[in-house]
Amino acid sequence: MHPLSAASATSFLFTLLLFFHLTASFPSNGASNLSNGNQNFSCGNLTNITYPFTGAQRPSHCGPPEFHLECYLNLTTTLTVNSLPYTVTQVNQTSQTLRLSILSLYDDSQCIHPFNTTTFDNSSFSLVPDHSTLSLFYGCENLGDSDMANFKLSCPWPEYSEGFFMIGDPVPGPPFMHMCQTSFQMPILRSREQQHRAEGSLLLVEVLKEGFDVSYSNARPSCGN
Repeated sequence: MHPLSAASATSFLFTLLLFFHLTASFPSNGASNLSNGNQNFSCGNLTNITYPFTGAQRPSHCGPPEFHLECYLNLTTTLTVNSLPYTVTQVNQTSQTLRLSILSLYDDSQCIHPFNTTTFDNSSFSLVPDHSTLSLFYGCENLGDSDMANFKLSCPWPEYSEGFFMIGDPVPGPPFMHMCQTSFQMPILRSREQQHRAEGSLLLVEVLKEGFDVSYSNARPSCGN
């Protein structure tokens, strides 16, 4: 066996040193994922949100898919539950609660285009006990002007131009209820119920934007915090 020449030995040592330098410069995928897993979600007024939520700097593998948050223009946080998008206005990780409102409310209109009733069945979220139900009816006829005057809605859509709302679970009552084309229900904060009954339609947008609270429970973290 012939000994290496000086030039060959120098070339070999240079190649070996370059290999060790590149290996040290690029962390493994596992190390990168662990670093990202330690990142918190922040968007607008919501800051330092950790497990079980993901989104933004927190990768999707660091929490259950149903807890994925989206951040729009670094101002608005959204969460989709049972195919319906909600705006997240508060997160209390100590009590494990969120405050949600319907995403489409942010045009300051009393009228919400009807969609499926808000529900959290078969999801990781549940309504907190302290809430009331708001029932909205659209496409109604012959509402009259007496008893329902304070709760009537006037919408720009031809098919749903007139409607009204009730606070509490819908029960057989006004004879014109069956004359409405569609209706849906959503929760509101019980603390606002009395004031909402007194002020009627004048307070509707504010109450809907304020939203309602849901609770959740943590599973074991899959990475980071």
